Amino acid sequence: MEPIPALLSRTRVELSADFDFARPIRVSRAPGRLDVMGGIADYTGSLVCHLPLDRAAAVVLQERADRQLQIFSFNLFDEHKPFTFRMPLDALANQPAALLAREFAEPGRKWAAYVAGCLFVLHEQGFVNLRDPRVKGMNLALLSSVPMGAGVSSSAAIEVAAMMAFRDHFGLTRPAAGRSLRIANDSAIDPVRLASMCQSAENRIAGAPCGIMDQMTSCLGEAGMLLRMTCQPHKLHAPLAVPQGVRFVGINSNVRHSTGAPAYRRTRCAAFMGHAMILDQMRQIGAAAGRRLVRDPLNGYLANLDPDDYKRIFRPQLPELISGQTFLDQHTGALDPAARIEPDVEYAVRQALDHHVLEARRVQKFAGLLEEASAAQDPAKKGFALDRAGHLMYASHQSYTMDAMLGAPECDLLVQWVRQRERAGLYGARITGAGSGGTVAILADSGPRADGAIAEIMGEYARQTGHAPELFDGSSPGAWRVGTELICE
Repeated sequence: MEPIPALLSRTRVELSADFDFARPIRVSRAPGRLDVMGGIADYTGSLVCHLPLDRAAAVVLQERADRQLQIFSFNLFDEHKPFTFRMPLDALANQPAALLAREFAEPGRKWAAYVAGCLFVLHEQGFVNLRDPRVKGMNLALLSSVPMGAGVSSSAAIEVAAMMAFRDHFGLTRPAAGRSLRIANDSAIDPVRLASMCQSAENRIAGAPCGIMDQMTSCLGEAGMLLRMTCQPHKLHAPLAVPQGVRFVGINSNVRHSTGAPAYRRTRCAAFMGHAMILDQMRQIGAAAGRRLVRDPLNGYLANLDPDDYKRIFRPQLPELISGQTFLDQHTGALDPAARIEPDVEYAVRQALDHHVLEARRVQKFAGLLEEASAAQDPAKKGFALDRAGHLMYASHQSYTMDAMLGAPECDLLVQWVRQRERAGLYGARITGAGSGGTVAILADSGPRADGAIAEIMGEYARQTGHAPELFDGSSPGAWRVGTELICE
C-alpha cells in the first residue's frame, strides 16, 4: 500500500550509499486518521469515533554496523536531498526525557523526535537496552502522504510506523527467553501498549500534549469502520460501522494547526482547572453533609460528570475567567501532567467545561444514531437518524468555536457551505482534532450528487480564501493489521 512503493523506490535511488537492498530491510506503514467525533474531549475521557485514512506514513529500517541512529525524511529537503538526523545510541539512552525534549526542540530537529522518541521510550520502559554494545545502530527513512498541520495525525502515523518497525526489528512480539537485550521488561508489546508508548514519545520528547486517540486509530483502526474508544484511558469498543450508502470525508482547509499552539494549551489547561474546581465544590458539598470526599467521584475524567448535574449544580459556581496565579493560590492544582498553568494567563474555565462536558454527551448520542441508521430498514428512519447525527456534528463545530475557542474562519466557511447543501446528500460537518484550522469532517452520501456538492464547496473555498483545499476520501487498515515486512533482494 502507498506510500510504501514510493518510499522503497526513492530509498533505492537517493539513499543507495546508506541502504543495501541485498541485506534485509524492514518496512512498516501506519495511516493518519479523520476525527469524526470526539476531538479534544479525548483528554477528558470522552468516547471518540475516528476513521483511519488511506493517507499514511511509511518507514524502512536497516541495521548498521556501528551504534549510530540515522534518520532520513523525504518530507523535508535540504538542497534537494532528504533531511538527515544522526545521534549515537548512547546519547539517546543516557539523557533524561526533559533534556532530550529540549535538544529536539532545536531548529531542524523537531521532526526527528517522533522517530527517535519512540526508540527512547522502548529503552526507558525496559524493552531494549540501548546501552548494550550488542545493540547495533540503524538507518531509517520515512515518507508520509499525511499532510502536516492538517489535523489528521501526521505525527501519530510516523510514530506508529516507527514503533512497529522497532518492535519487529527487536523481536518484541513475544516474551523473551534466556539471555535478553532487554533491561527488565520481558513481556511482548501488545497494540494498546504500543499506542501508549507512541503517545508518551509525543508528549514527553516531541513536546505535544496529545491524547491517545490518534495513535490507537493509526495502530488498530479497521478500513471503512470508525474506531470507537472511551479514553479512560483507552477502553476499546466494537468498531462502529458506517451506514451503507454514506461515508465520511475530510476537507483540509490548508490552515495549519498545532497541538502545541497557545489556544489549544489554554483550553486544555482550563478543562483540568475546571475539573479541580468541581472537585473542590464536591468536597464542600460532602463536608456540609458530614461526609469526607476521599477520591474523585469522576474517576479522574470530566466526561463522567452528568451534564444535567453540571448545568444545575456546578456551572453557576465556575468563573468565566481566572488567572493562572489566582487558580494556583486557591486550588491544589490541575489533574493533567501535560498541562502547565501559566500564572499570567487568563483561562476561560466555564467555556472550556461547557465544551467538554456537553461534547461527551454529543458523541454518545452520535454513535447511537449511526447504529440506528445502520439497522434501519425504512429509508425515512435511516435518513432521520443520519440527519440528527449530522446536526450533532454541527453542534460540535459550534462548541469548538464558541466554547473551546478553537475555531477558524476558513473552517466556518466550509461548514456553512456543507449546511447549505443538505439536499445534495450532505448531512453534517465539524472542525476536527485540535481545531484552529486543519480539516473539516463531513458526513455525506456515497454518490455523484454528493461528490458534485463537495467539489463545488472546494472550488468556492479556493476562490474566496486563496487556500488550496485537499480532499481525504478513503480508508485503510491500521498498522497492527498490516504488520511489517522484511524484504531482501
